[in-house]
Amino acid sequence: MGKSSKKSKLKRRHHTVPRLHLRRFADGERIMRVPLDGSERRPVGIADVTVHRNFYSMRDENGQLDDTVEDLLAELENKAARVIRQVVGGLWPLPIEHRAVLAEYIAAQHARIPAARTVNDEIGDHLGKVVIAMGGKPEIRTRLEENATEPVSDEEVDAVWAEVTDFDGYYAEMSVNDHMLSMGQSMATAYEVFMARSWGLIKFEHRTLLIPDHPVTLVRDGDMPRWRGVGIGNAGAILVPIDRRVAIMMASPGVDDFFVRTHTKLAKELNQRFADNARRELFHHPDDNPLEGVELPPVRDRETRISQPPGNFLLPDGPSDVFKRVVSDVPEPPPGAKPPRFEGQR
Repeated sequence: MGKSSKKSKLKRRHHTVPRLHLRRFADGERIMRVPLDGSERRPVGIADVTVHRNFYSMRDENGQLDDTVEDLLAELENKAARVIRQVVGGLWPLPIEHRAVLAEYIAAQHARIPAARTVNDEIGDHLGKVVIAMGGKPEIRTRLEENATEPVSDEEVDAVWAEVTDFDGYYAEMSVNDHMLSMGQSMATAYEVFMARSWGLIKFEHRTLLIPDHPVTLVRDGDMPRWRGVGIGNAGAILVPIDRRVAIMMASPGVDDFFVRTHTKLAKELNQRFADNARRELFHHPDDNPLEGVELPPVRDRETRISQPPGNFLLPDGPSDVFKRVVSDVPEPPPGAKPPRFEGQR
């Protein structure tokens, strides 16, 4: 009885952009949905957008779904909703306790999005296949022999090698449990970065904003070379729309929180940046037209660009003895040694 009652209350439809956030851009419970695939733009219920089934549901030790993370996110969202209402109502700069709540909420929004999981999947899939490619058949044989009760034949090794080096035939994805662990770590780091930055309030009287399906938008520093990636540590600014007329900008640390002077050109620039940060869709109030002058990007299916495919690392006979010797001769770091710090690293 207890188990069935618990299961009936299990939350299965998870919003990757909270309804409280979408509601700030909605007409009651309806919001205009703009798909990036060219399909029809139309008003929809906020309960039915950015929904992913069991996206935050971990598996417990018995293999049962556990929606604890969804409950924790809901608690944070409720606290953030009160702060957002005060900001929209005119409270600025924020008292430290309000700032901490909003920083944690934005950190969660940065970490909870599908793109964060996709990045980990793409990198993990690529690195795993590179390890297979470089280990060669000798590594396959070693793995097979670990669980074998009799000698492993060359034919068995060749068959497994052919299967695992068909790199286009499979894709490795991280588990939800692993993503939740990664999300927690990412949130902790993002919170520290966000709290250290200077915050600016952007508030329009007449112009309106849109919100993408990935609301936390990173702006590249103009002095940073194009080949470098942009993260929360080295971004020139971080933009977050929190209402159809209000956004927060996190600038470099070192100055007091401030107000940003608004004008039509700024509204168009912000909406273009928000649109560019969308992966599959964006949203706005049904009565607004924030897309005027905005060029919609295509659907973004990948988050990483890797120049060398795993097939370029194929070593069927395994790494050479010279390579093994060079790797094994790398000295261990002395006790207490710390890795070097790079510009923009926190």
